[in-house]
Amino acid sequence: TRVIRDMYEGVRTKVRTVLGDTTDFPIDIGLHQGSALSPFLFTTVMDEITRGIQDEILWCMLFADDIVLIDETREGVNTKLERWRDTLETKGFKLSRSKT
Repeated sequence: TRVIRDMYEGVRTKVRTVLGDTTDFPIDIGLHQGSALSPFLFTTVMDEITRGIQDEILWCMLFADDIVLIDETREGVNTKLERWRDTLETKGFKLSRSKT
């Protein structure tokens, strides 16, 4: 785990555009975009963190960094959404409310 932690410590990046590169800036949250290891790390961590709230039947699905919650009613989806939000936010994740 120390090797992985070292990969993410003090990371800086810049954005390349047709007008040139931006000045570099720190990456404080999230996974490295384009890293072959990032999807594996994300899936492993998400599976472990959400193990207790995943339903046995496929009423929730993880796709890369997206979560699909399914229920027969809007209230059921909202209840699941709150369970997932509470679980993820207590572990330091931030749920994008603009996509919900």
